[in-house]
Amino acid sequence: MKRVIALGLLLLALGGGAIEAAVKPPQDVIQDTSTRMIDALRQNRAKLDRDPGQIYGLVDQIVLPNFDFELMSRWVLGRAWQQASPDQRRRFTEEFRTLLVRTYAKALLEYSGEDIRLLPQPTVGDGSEVTVKTEVQLKAGRPIQINYSMHLNNDGWKVYDVKVDGVSLVTNYRSTFASQIRANGMDSVIADLQQRNTAQGPR
Repeated sequence: MKRVIALGLLLLALGGGAIEAAVKPPQDVIQDTSTRMIDALRQNRAKLDRDPGQIYGLVDQIVLPNFDFELMSRWVLGRAWQQASPDQRRRFTEEFRTLLVRTYAKALLEYSGEDIRLLPQPTVGDGSEVTVKTEVQLKAGRPIQINYSMHLNNDGWKVYDVKVDGVSLVTNYRSTFASQIRANGMDSVIADLQQRNTAQGPR
């Protein structure tokens, strides 16, 4: 599933900046700029084969500016966010962001030309939130539907959740972290995330 999510994230390469994202419908921005990420992977394939760590730069530059990691962290932690200190919130958000960066970056290295397309989009409700629906056609098997929950803030359209065939990324992590926090506390969860990120090597 991690690889499928990452393939769908190719459509979130909103490299045009906040102004463009604010004036264009989110699905149009996604469609217009998805080619940029795919081209970057293809053009840098030889470099990435020699040094896979270079994928982090592409992810940082093209994909991640379009995620609202603080909002994702709030939703993932739920009530624990309100009880956490400002320093705990900062450290958790930083480690959670690193975890997602590593997950997506490694999965993107496996991209091999899968077809990604936008599905018919619903009307944006009040103009500040929308779900952008996409579909990834794998080389074998049925297509996988990936939906992106996005909201519009002062910096443009940002993703705050990803659903793969109806399964929410935020909900999955929320269940995991909630049980860990109840058992060992917030600092232990942050330390565990940091250890996992460190174990995967330097970026």
